[in-house]
Amino acid sequence: MNVLLLDPPHAIFGGLRMWMPSPGLMALAASLERHGFSVDIIDATTLAKPWTDLTDKLGPAGYDVVGVTCQAATFHHDAVQAVRLVRLCLPQCVIVGGGGHFSLNATEVLQQVPELDCLVIGEGELTFAEVIQAAAEGRQAFNPEGIPGLAFLNQDGQVEWTAPRPQIEDLDSLPQPAYHKVDLEDPTYQLHGMGRRAVGISTSRGCGDRCSYCSESVLWRSKWRGRSGPAVVEEMQELNRRYGKTLFVFNENSFNQSRQRNESFLQSLGSSGLRSDFWFQSRVSDILRDRDLLPEFRRLGLYEVMLGVESITPETLRNYSKNQTFEEITEAARLLREQGIMVMTNVMFGDWFDTEETLREIVDYCCRIGDFLVLTLTTPLPGTRYYQKALASGLIEEEDYGRFDFMHPIMPNARHTREEILALHRRYLKKYYTRPSVFWRMFFSRNRFVRMSYRLIMRHAWYEARGKVWVQPNFEPVPDRLTRPVETAVRPAARTAANAM
Repeated sequence: MNVLLLDPPHAIFGGLRMWMPSPGLMALAASLERHGFSVDIIDATTLAKPWTDLTDKLGPAGYDVVGVTCQAATFHHDAVQAVRLVRLCLPQCVIVGGGGHFSLNATEVLQQVPELDCLVIGEGELTFAEVIQAAAEGRQAFNPEGIPGLAFLNQDGQVEWTAPRPQIEDLDSLPQPAYHKVDLEDPTYQLHGMGRRAVGISTSRGCGDRCSYCSESVLWRSKWRGRSGPAVVEEMQELNRRYGKTLFVFNENSFNQSRQRNESFLQSLGSSGLRSDFWFQSRVSDILRDRDLLPEFRRLGLYEVMLGVESITPETLRNYSKNQTFEEITEAARLLREQGIMVMTNVMFGDWFDTEETLREIVDYCCRIGDFLVLTLTTPLPGTRYYQKALASGLIEEEDYGRFDFMHPIMPNARHTREEILALHRRYLKKYYTRPSVFWRMFFSRNRFVRMSYRLIMRHAWYEARGKVWVQPNFEPVPDRLTRPVETAVRPAARTAANAM
């Protein structure tokens, strides 16, 4: 069986100009190789002409099974169009969808994209291996009904779900990600402003919180699971030995949720001799709990933490189901900065209760407690409780999933239209990053990471101030032929006949 895992072509966010290989696909590829399957990964965003080159690669390879990932709502159209391209190029292959967005919106996706043979819901390591085995006799005989963890269209065009797949409790039982299946030297992966030594890695799944806006909370059933500290350090060492990586971006919602994992990670990193720098995202509560570990984190290379502040307005925090207080946020930021760890405050604006006054308050507050501000727009992600509430209230005015990127307003609120929310967002971002202290620190801070980060931000601000748009060097529009569904053979009826044999 010839298997392809495909991350479709995407437009890179111009503010950061950063792209990383899909952690999910690399984890899945490693697991499938362990099961004895031959697997390729194509990250089409790295191709010189993404849609053209992808078309050229699909046909000659003759893949039997193709998995297409869609992790976020903003990638919805890219993934749909990629599925249609695969079906055009490989009419007899089994096409499997997966990833967070597809998993949480399976009914809508399957009804919109009949070219899909099934969707993997949640983790794919075990489920996808069984799908490949079931596809051994070809698409017409493929029967997903007995495989746990799937959704598919039956012969009547209705969505069916198989039994849920239990979560993998021990992530250390999985192999290390298949970095050898991607080209980490590709310039697309040279994280803008961080240089060639930086790489993003993922070491855990889920979060124990139940924030109403968080798709990860729904996908992983409000549960956090992480690889052990030694396993994380082993991956860092391997990336250092093979690729020279020494700056690690832990691209997960909550790296440090387990006190036990934190202690074993610090012990393993300290004894490894690896000289590295790293940063991660954290809940406020975990910083407060592990305040005694912060000096060791800093000594071993932690230079920045992104704190999930979101808001300081009590009504908005309740609407987000965010269980933290103003005082706790302040104390967590103080503890970090006391150790010389930079604080990136992550804030959302646009909730029903938000006003210009509350935005002014939180920006002023972030000026006092943090080093950097990530100001995003409140985005009701499909599949979350927040989305369902906004939908039921008739608030969602934007239907284009491509704009569900936390930079475009999706809904108005009690005081402002979408246009006003966007204008306020831009005004207060400009206010924050045009302070004299920002320019001073960009050039003269003794902390090289402060200089690095502010210069990255200022590059984007320079473009914004001049009304310019960064052009992705290898961007290619989606071919017109992919904007409508592709005519597909009726596979479900053939599957029923196969079942009767």
